[in-house]
Amino acid sequence: MPGARFLGSHKGKDPNNDVGGAFWPGYRHGWIGKDWGRIRDTGWHHYAWQFRYRDQTGYMFVDGKMTRKVPLPAPGRAPTRIIENNAKRCDIPFQVGGFLRPTNLPGWKPGAFGMTMYNMEGEIDELRISSIMRFPVADKLAIIRQKLPDAGLGVPYKIQLGADVAEGKIRWRMMYPTSLPKGLALDRTGLLHGTPEKLVKGRTMTILATDQAGETDKHTFTLTVAPGRVVTESIPSAFVGRAYQAELKSEHMAKPFRWKVVSGPLPRNLVLDRLTGKVAGTPVNVGTTTVSVEVTDANGQKDRRSLVFRVLPDRLRKITSDKQTVALYDWQGPSGRLIPERIAGGEATTLTYTNMGADRRYHWTGREGRFPQETGHGEHGFVSLGSASPRLDMKTCSKAWTVEAWVRRGGPYQAFGDIPLKKFDYGHICGTYDKSQRGVWELYLSEIDSPNGSMAPGVHFQSANHTWKDLHPWKRRKGIVAKLSDVGISDTEWHHVAWQYSYAEDLHQLFLDGKLIWQMKNPDGRKLVNDRKHDAQFSVFSRVGGRVKYGGDFNYLGFGNFFGQIGEIRISNVRRYQR
Repeated sequence: MPGARFLGSHKGKDPNNDVGGAFWPGYRHGWIGKDWGRIRDTGWHHYAWQFRYRDQTGYMFVDGKMTRKVPLPAPGRAPTRIIENNAKRCDIPFQVGGFLRPTNLPGWKPGAFGMTMYNMEGEIDELRISSIMRFPVADKLAIIRQKLPDAGLGVPYKIQLGADVAEGKIRWRMMYPTSLPKGLALDRTGLLHGTPEKLVKGRTMTILATDQAGETDKHTFTLTVAPGRVVTESIPSAFVGRAYQAELKSEHMAKPFRWKVVSGPLPRNLVLDRLTGKVAGTPVNVGTTTVSVEVTDANGQKDRRSLVFRVLPDRLRKITSDKQTVALYDWQGPSGRLIPERIAGGEATTLTYTNMGADRRYHWTGREGRFPQETGHGEHGFVSLGSASPRLDMKTCSKAWTVEAWVRRGGPYQAFGDIPLKKFDYGHICGTYDKSQRGVWELYLSEIDSPNGSMAPGVHFQSANHTWKDLHPWKRRKGIVAKLSDVGISDTEWHHVAWQYSYAEDLHQLFLDGKLIWQMKNPDGRKLVNDRKHDAQFSVFSRVGGRVKYGGDFNYLGFGNFFGQIGEIRISNVRRYQR
């Protein structure tokens, strides 16, 4: 059976990726005829896959006959499942005849993909990629079922309609002229244009096309005239003494714009450019400020947005090694598959994929370098090649330790709201305590029992005889020592989280962006003992359930996988941060 796939890497939607897996043979939508283009003999056959961005539709052909038509998003799929082909990198080589596979090492459980699945058995002749659709997708006049982009109130709008298999020129007209939003017009060439004068939501309008042979087709389009708005929901943190710049953005507004601060002063030494919406300067003081900004367009349309400006201590900007560093993962280097531990190195502490994949590291404003990003579904993440490393379990830290990481929450729902819709309420950052509960510790984010929906850092720790569960602000609120608004993460920016422990005081401390948010002495009335023996791997992103390497007992669609990005991870044998 014919099939195809266009895969950036992440499900849902992300600025770095595209996804269009709806053309796989196993999906039932879009097939034409009873046989679905099956090839049953060993003779030569011609196969073609066509895709058109305009209407986000893919077409399959076998021996010149259309066997499948799939508009995106496919039925039952999230509206974000379309193809734009704007991924900034592709580190996979062009392959013919099969997929590159990892070595089948003892203990590896390949699952359904196996070592030979999807590899071609037979011959492949000419291959051609074209910038046009070479094969007809209709046998008579058919209006292209494109989705109309939203228009903006008072903003010039223009979109050209089109059709397949036209005989000569096409004449276009409205079936019901009054259905057009006020200010817009459809001319005889199919150009929809004008300047909308009134807000409308989901206005339907049926358009008729007629060619010179007398063939006709009609289609009902939907158009929204949306109000102008500020689309910037959050901005990256700044660092004391470092030059900073961020740009506020709007949509559906007419230029020129005018920006201003309407309440809450910007951090000292930061200035908002009234014409460009850029915030720039070199901040001098650590702190958090809520600022309300307003934009006004050329038509007088206004919108406001409250934004949180964070200025962090400069010492958080770079997580590097020193004499107190026990372990460090910085994620940089030529390989996205093998991530070395930078202090002692060695195979046992090197990280690799939980499942088959590719380099999933991307740059996101706020951190220098590229860092892995995962959907939260659990089929991807990283694990150490070895297990039970004393350094990764802080067993070489005799007096105290600090475990810290940079993290970026991906959003309120896993995989950018992909179907099945699943709330991102708990995310494993790193540690050896996971779904199997065999290891020692886990650093995580959780919004469970949160009073304001934000995600706060927390810890589980396990000795040979006791488990200190939920060392976390929302679970043990008596330990909160900061304002509730400073305890959790609600945006999708980079944040620094840290967990400190002192043997002398038997004191656990949690920090967010360099600020102490929670602390507790002698939780459960038991002094911490780091004496647990285990064979669990150190894992990042995924709460694995057993031995994992390019497959195995990973936690697909299970509880607790991290959605977003995880940056540098450092373990130190001292307490690095103070109140």
